[in-house]
Amino acid sequence: MKFFDNHNHSTFSPDSSASVQSLIASAIAKGMRGIAITDHYDIDAPSRDQEFFFDPAKQQAEIDRVTLELAPQIQQSGFQVMKGIEVGLQPASMEKIKTFTSQYSFDTVIASIHFVDGADPYMGTYYTDKDYRKAFSNTLEVMYSTALEYRDFDILGHYDYVARYSPYGPGCRDITMAEFGDWLEPILQFLAHEGKTMEINTKTYKNHKGYVPVLDTAVLKRFREFGGDALSLGSDAHNPDRIGDEFAKYAAVAKECGFRYLVYFKERKPQYYKIDL
Repeated sequence: MKFFDNHNHSTFSPDSSASVQSLIASAIAKGMRGIAITDHYDIDAPSRDQEFFFDPAKQQAEIDRVTLELAPQIQQSGFQVMKGIEVGLQPASMEKIKTFTSQYSFDTVIASIHFVDGADPYMGTYYTDKDYRKAFSNTLEVMYSTALEYRDFDILGHYDYVARYSPYGPGCRDITMAEFGDWLEPILQFLAHEGKTMEINTKTYKNHKGYVPVLDTAVLKRFREFGGDALSLGSDAHNPDRIGDEFAKYAAVAKECGFRYLVYFKERKPQYYKIDL
């Protein structure tokens, strides 16, 4: 089965060293269906993260250049390249975000939470003076309110990002339906009813600080029960080696949860393809 990787970062994202060409070439070499280049745009990012933005016009021009250069391989394989963005949502920045994104055209828009209450979970400061329930539920509340206000997106990125870098002990490192359903259900229902999708971000389920976060399949099943018709697979790759990482594994998980299709976006319209495993 050929997969589409909806979440990748090139050198237009400050935390990536991967050229646009290396990402596309890697995806072609791996026999994938296509790729979306979705670089970071976080307005009003705190402290060291002020550089998390890029010029979409320059990024898209580079994607066009590489696509033209690799045209023989692309045409031969039927490969597709999409232009995207990962927008970081923060309550105080919503009007700026809306104004900025309205100026450009994208194939794919991912909406994600990277910073909460002016702090960066990656740096660890967000968790100070919070137990895991407060840290996780607060993030989910912000996720719901900002997604509801923004709306102009296709994919909700890594809903459990906050669990990735958390410092808590065993039993306190995962966002589960059983424990956080009160916060998750409004998010899942909103996505399903608005025709948006949620992401299985395979980077989340890697070793972080000695712990591998667990994907709770009950979350996926509840999204399906609300009417969610497809899931997005994203490697969140910042280097070409991680393109399509463990997609077959998580496509099988999606199928077990009742999904028949995966999805990618072209000109902001969903393109469904069957999970054929």
